[in-house]
Amino acid sequence: MFKKLSITFSLMLAGSTFLAACGENTNEEVNLGNESDGNNNAETEAEDIEPVHIMTTLYPIEDFVNRIGGELVEVDNMVPVGADVHTFEPTANQMIEVAEAELFIYNGAGFEGFAESIKDTVESHDVEIVKATDGIDLIDYHHDHGHEANDDNHDHNDDHGHEANDHNHDHNDDHGHEANDHNHDHNDDHGHEDNDDNHDHNDDHGHDHDHDYGDEDPHVWLDPIRSIELAENIKNALIEARPDGEEEFTANFEDLKAELETLDEEFMEMADNKTKDTIIVSHAGYGYWEDRYGINQLGIAGISPTNEPSIQQIQEVIALMEENDINYVMFEQNIPTNIAETVREEADAEDLWLHNLEALTEEDIENEEDYFSLMRQNIEVLETALH
Repeated sequence: MFKKLSITFSLMLAGSTFLAACGENTNEEVNLGNESDGNNNAETEAEDIEPVHIMTTLYPIEDFVNRIGGELVEVDNMVPVGADVHTFEPTANQMIEVAEAELFIYNGAGFEGFAESIKDTVESHDVEIVKATDGIDLIDYHHDHGHEANDDNHDHNDDHGHEANDHNHDHNDDHGHEANDHNHDHNDDHGHEDNDDNHDHNDDHGHDHDHDYGDEDPHVWLDPIRSIELAENIKNALIEARPDGEEEFTANFEDLKAELETLDEEFMEMADNKTKDTIIVSHAGYGYWEDRYGINQLGIAGISPTNEPSIQQIQEVIALMEENDINYVMFEQNIPTNIAETVREEADAEDLWLHNLEALTEEDIENEEDYFSLMRQNIEVLETALH
């Protein structure tokens, strides 16, 4: 249908140009009549743009697609409500749905273990595969390890190197964010000396990272600034699929970009006012908050919640909490709580709930939560944990 409309529109433009040229040699009335018809046809063309059918895997991508695409997209998330994407496996029917879609947009960076099998399955079908993290500067997943919770061991000063006027973020076309430009003084080990007095916390805290992430942390959507690049990749894919919708896609993207920049400023304000700098989380999925805001994480499990920590590793986490007056353990909405609960009980700590945004829960849907409301809830939780 779209191809037919494009051909029709091209023929109409050619006809309008021809008649306008004739009008210069005949009379103005004919030319005005054709101009009116052209405007009406343009409105009809815009109304008749067929929505892009998109399958995706991750809630932030689903939300960004809807925000950028508006009424010109139809989005289905193949991961069920409340599911853990790390362990999710698509059904045969879902494979068929992907093959019948026009776009399949996934996060990449090894996050969806099933992505490769989907790509192999739909290879012979007319579906465009889009990796949303393509071209984004991803941090190494070891970034979240090797931290000592003692404030004296961090090169984070009171304002974390952020100027009050612009937080040192140059939001230009490429967002100006290189890995070394955050002024957090984060070197490869983030300024932490791992000496013998520090419980021998090596790069992986002894965790066996049995996952397919490679060396990259895939949780990029938790960084509002890198999320701008994520959204821009989505916008570009939509424009390629529906060139006639470029104006709407671009305008919606600019609105989303502005919201993400505001969210970044809110995170920055929270980080600049914190008195502690380490959180204990059920899985180490928050490395981008350290990279951007100086919030260190210690994951009870590794970067994947499927990694089971040993008793010794759990004891090390508890000891670190006691020595550094860390009074909270962070649970997550779609991750089993049994191991984190054990740590919380042994450390006599309280529980707080972070939302990793990988998938919504039924309660989130009932409350009409979205990316921004959930991220702002995370800011409130971090304010409690870091004071």
